[in-house]
Amino acid sequence: MGRTRTRISRGLIAALAVVLVLGLIFYFHNSNKTSASQTKAVAQVAPAKTTVTVAPPAKPSAQPAIQISATPSNAPTAQPGVALSQTPTISVGGPTTKPAANAAIAQQQSAPKPIAISSTKPLVDGKARMDAGDLLGARRVLNTALISGNLNDADQASAKAMMAEISKTVVFSPKRFADDEYGGSYSVQPGESLQKIARQHDVTWELLCRLNGLSDPKRLRAGATIKVLKGPLHAVVTKKKFTMDIYFGAPGGPDSMYVTTFGVGLGRDDSTPTGKWLIEPQRKIKNPVYYSPRGEGIIDADDPKNPLGEYWLGLTGVDGHAVGKMSYGIHGTIEPDSIGKQSSMGCIRMHNEDVAQVYEMLVEGKSTVIVQD
Repeated sequence: MGRTRTRISRGLIAALAVVLVLGLIFYFHNSNKTSASQTKAVAQVAPAKTTVTVAPPAKPSAQPAIQISATPSNAPTAQPGVALSQTPTISVGGPTTKPAANAAIAQQQSAPKPIAISSTKPLVDGKARMDAGDLLGARRVLNTALISGNLNDADQASAKAMMAEISKTVVFSPKRFADDEYGGSYSVQPGESLQKIARQHDVTWELLCRLNGLSDPKRLRAGATIKVLKGPLHAVVTKKKFTMDIYFGAPGGPDSMYVTTFGVGLGRDDSTPTGKWLIEPQRKIKNPVYYSPRGEGIIDADDPKNPLGEYWLGLTGVDGHAVGKMSYGIHGTIEPDSIGKQSSMGCIRMHNEDVAQVYEMLVEGKSTVIVQD
């Protein structure tokens, strides 16, 4: 009985040992399988994770492209683009009105063209429009008649007299006219000078001062609206009449507009050369010194004996008998009685108050003076 129990116990222990060994083998086998499966899963997921987090550099975008360049590009693009130019733009109406301002600048810089109004009775119609307050309409009627060349001398003089009267308000006063083809308004931008604005409109800064009642160009205020004219202005001197006519546009041409007339004195013995002259660059001088060719020596500026007065506008000949002529100019005088006569050495003399206005109207290098018989 005792020996039987011993055999059973030993058998049971052996069986349990076998089961334990088999269990351990099964456990380790499953563990290795699970680990391999997880490693494989990680290996499969890793590439997808890399693809998500690292975007290709050339991946297309759905947003509009923005190009920044010194000048706008004309190259075609596959996407809508906005070109931001670094080229400075001149504007009139301030930052909020740049497109309209640019259009206004382009219109100001284009050649003005007078509006022609034909009439069978231009003097009568012009006077009627003046009396009714239609100054621009009156000027257009009269100017159309002048350009046509169909007026006799007396009617020309009458038409010019009426137009000169109109110019006192339309051209030379601070009053602005919205539909004036030779004038307009300008909104001063921050940092702009009157000299710069004058250059943009082919007029002098002195003339803009006069039109706007400015005693000092440095007092120009940003945001202010000033009156401007669209130059340059030109002059025609008629020797037999001793007159100087001022025009917008090429005198006598289809784009010209008569402004006003001044009296002049001319060279003794018909010595003022005919032809076309240019206001010589760097030769407009206030308070000029006189270097006499007649042996009188040098007469200082502001000397009461200085025959040039207070202003000198040097002339250089560009056509006709004026070509090659030197030392000619337009100036004031200390002999007002010589206006309307041949008394100078060939230059064009004017009353001092008249030459002051002409000095303001004519632009160096742009304004011309035609001298005709």
